Amino acid sequence: MKAERIEAMEWFKSLIKRFGVYRGDPTTQELEMLGETQVRMQLVVKTRWMLLILLTCYGLYAGGFMYFSSNVTDLQLSQMLVLGGAMVAVVAYNLFYHRYFRELSHFVFINHLQILLDILFVTILIHYSGGALSWFWTVYLVLTLEASFLLERRGDVWFIGGVGGLIYGALLTAEFYSVIHPIRMPLIDPALQHNFVYVMLLWFWVSLMNGTVAIISAYLMAIIRKREYDLKLMVIKDQMTRLYNRAYFFKTLNSEIQRSLRYDHVFSVILLDLDNFKMFNDTYGHLEGDRLLKGVAQVFRDNIRRSETEPPYDVDVPCRYGGEEFAIILPETPLQGGEHGERSSSINALGFAERIRKDVERLDIDGRKATVSIGVASFPQHGTTPDALVKAADDALYRAKHGGKNRVELAVE
Repeated sequence: MKAERIEAMEWFKSLIKRFGVYRGDPTTQELEMLGETQVRMQLVVKTRWMLLILLTCYGLYAGGFMYFSSNVTDLQLSQMLVLGGAMVAVVAYNLFYHRYFRELSHFVFINHLQILLDILFVTILIHYSGGALSWFWTVYLVLTLEASFLLERRGDVWFIGGVGGLIYGALLTAEFYSVIHPIRMPLIDPALQHNFVYVMLLWFWVSLMNGTVAIISAYLMAIIRKREYDLKLMVIKDQMTRLYNRAYFFKTLNSEIQRSLRYDHVFSVILLDLDNFKMFNDTYGHLEGDRLLKGVAQVFRDNIRRSETEPPYDVDVPCRYGGEEFAIILPETPLQGGEHGERSSSINALGFAERIRKDVERLDIDGRKATVSIGVASFPQHGTTPDALVKAADDALYRAKHGGKNRVELAVE
């Protein structure tokens, strides 16, 4: 029975992958972004719990106030049942998100879905608390802030802000023309629900506020995310070459090992060392040495694979390992050939390393030339731990240096 359930789940995953709505088999960079998405989802779930508690407290207070002020007869039983049912439904899907946020984060439009569900239930709440007379339209503004926090693209936030205003306008229009019977509320003049000027002004005001909050919150979140990204780059990148630093190399290497074990992938690691760099520095000076390092870094950037999805990221991970040493992680890349699957067939590690070697050899720093020695190792062929892989590639690099330099050597098993 368990095997059948696992098989059914795999079939479902393969089905939704075809429609591009499931991030199956994510890259290491995508896993990092999924982690950020999961943190945001958790915070929104907790915020929704807080909002539900506040609405429950207000409902209990309002119900008690109506009861003791003898206005409780103005409330309809169906009205209270629907409001209670809507609250139960929100609690149910918030529990679902709370329990399965890690799995749900793999779905591309899962955050759009939860925001639209929130808008639906808030609209139900507004209708059954008086429609045009309800005070709960302000919750639309909270949902717009939620959208700006969860969604990366400004256009998506503006879309959610527009949807809130349109749904609210559709509700007021349906109530005004009695397509949906307006709900009476105690202490408020029901004639306002059929006052055209009042309804139109209210709709315009709510739409204007929702749109304004969408624009402002999306703008502010874009600035916050940009600053967060800049701070992250300061931590994970070498300031001179703008390549990833040694700490990030080992973090990514460990993550790539775990991902490859989970998804049965191979990947390769390349270690590179500039030949005679000390002599270059002594002859031409450290400033020229820095120019050479930057030129080599640019060669890496010109050759690595990048994903242009939003936000864009490096598929291959070029790093400054230390001094004149560099390293590159090539995810889902075999040593040679494409026997490990369609995604790996477009590149192989030995071919990539040879292309890097030739491009560095063609570098011209005011007529000065340089060469690079390269060692290549592959997971799991040459090691299954970070230390083992780095040692295998380093041993290959040592043989390249002592075998004549300006060459590529493969790790031995």
